Amino acid sequence: MKREATEILKGSYEIAELEAKKDAGKIFLKKLNAHQLKNLQVIIDNAESFKAVITVLATSFTKKIENPKQDVRFHKTGLKGGYSGRTFDTKFVTPFFKEKFHRLSMKESGWLTRSLEQVAPFDLKFPGEIRSGLVKKAFLEILDDVERGKGNPQNYLIALFIFLIHKLKTQPLKVIHIDNSSASIELIMESMKAHFFSKYSIGGASRLPVIAIYSIYQILVRDLKRYDGKKLALLKSHVTSDSKSRDIGDITVLDKDGKFFEGVEIKHGIPIDKIMVDDAFEKIRTTPTIRYYIITTSEPNIKVGEENKIKESVKNIRKEHGCEIIVNGVIHSLKYYLRLLSNPSEFIQIYTQNLEKEFQESTEIKEVHIKAWKEILEKNFS
Repeated sequence: MKREATEILKGSYEIAELEAKKDAGKIFLKKLNAHQLKNLQVIIDNAESFKAVITVLATSFTKKIENPKQDVRFHKTGLKGGYSGRTFDTKFVTPFFKEKFHRLSMKESGWLTRSLEQVAPFDLKFPGEIRSGLVKKAFLEILDDVERGKGNPQNYLIALFIFLIHKLKTQPLKVIHIDNSSASIELIMESMKAHFFSKYSIGGASRLPVIAIYSIYQILVRDLKRYDGKKLALLKSHVTSDSKSRDIGDITVLDKDGKFFEGVEIKHGIPIDKIMVDDAFEKIRTTPTIRYYIITTSEPNIKVGEENKIKESVKNIRKEHGCEIIVNGVIHSLKYYLRLLSNPSEFIQIYTQNLEKEFQESTEIKEVHIKAWKEILEKNFS
């Protein structure tokens, strides 16, 4: 009897969960030989950077179980004897991953990744330029093993899920108590700069200053008279456009009637130019927004040669609309806001909590960012 994809994914996950609880999957993983495990470990070790590869493998295993006669290396209908891997993934695998492995799930499909969408079979000669040669080799050897070797797709799928369950249940960060006497503004700023500007081997660092500014706004909106009766909107995904979310920036403060009161747009490593100011005006033109900040981690904050153009735009917007546009640096803004707080150390606590929450609930903050922050906390505040 043919097994449905949803049943295959659900059943494999349930087995993986039981095996993971029993002995961290050690006994089950013996079903794979040393080379199979080595390749799978390469994929898992690079999971956050290669989510699409994980998704394509899970799709291939599931399809092979559903239809053993299908050569899953032929993942396009344009290939002779092929099937639509993208359609299969979009319908079954990515929705399953969003439920069970949300942090490593794709937005729509693994086949939207340029290096994997090529009309060429996933054989050992696949020309797609997967960024890591090690990952590419492991990925193609696994699929070759399933089709030409002795690789059991069911065992591979369950093993993959065991590894993912273990990886995503790891809790590398715990909120620590900060001694007020050690949390000077200068030390806090030193810590934030270290976190923002570390040389990460993976994307996502642009989210860090957004989380930082949002964290301090949580305190400001609660404590400052300016924000009496105002509400801080929830922090939206960094990949969600303002137009789709009907928002005006990365951070939004609403008045008691739910109307826009204040907005903040945050850039990472990009100097501000006149176009950014004009784009901001388009967002707030039809709203009663009183103040709008455009801030960046870039130094200098303003693109060379754009100073006078920005001043003129800001002046015209104030005259036409009434909103005050403020252009500044993230570091300067953060330091100023910290001076307004009665207990600056509270910011570190809230930033840590928000960072951990984003790590657990979204795909933007990666384990490397969490580990870096943990090291900074231990160095500066333990």
